[in-house]
Amino acid sequence: AISAYLVDSIAAYYLPAELSVPVLIFVATEQDDSLHARIYGDFWVFNYVSAGDTLKTVSGGNHSGCMYVEQNGDDLRVTHFVQTTDGAGFLKSAKEIFGEHYDIFQNIYSNHDVQETVRQYQLRKYIHKHNLPFKYYQDFGWQAVEL
Repeated sequence: AISAYLVDSIAAYYLPAELSVPVLIFVATEQDDSLHARIYGDFWVFNYVSAGDTLKTVSGGNHSGCMYVEQNGDDLRVTHFVQTTDGAGFLKSAKEIFGEHYDIFQNIYSNHDVQETVRQYQLRKYIHKHNLPFKYYQDFGWQAVEL
């Protein structure tokens, strides 16, 4: 549900690409009842174009916050998303949104190695699931990274 929300509702605000791949780094989950939950996380969208066996990043970004998820039968859907504020309001909004989970969020948000490890893992899973021929991804101005 969160991946679909990021691709359907967030990715369109970036430069268009051939593939939009979400990256989900979960911080905490709080179950309100058997049908409603709040999922706190550091969520990313990466938009790629293909170049041979390489996915080249053309756009994307970070969307940290809390997703409100509802179950309807076998389906899950995001009903609301509260995001951290960009710029000067980031710290205050992050503390308000993440509350008791803020320290965990901050450890994840400030650790580039964790972010890249999760990105590579989830991108490999995406490529495998969709039977795609890619072996590398490359951010603008950086060397290609083997998957």
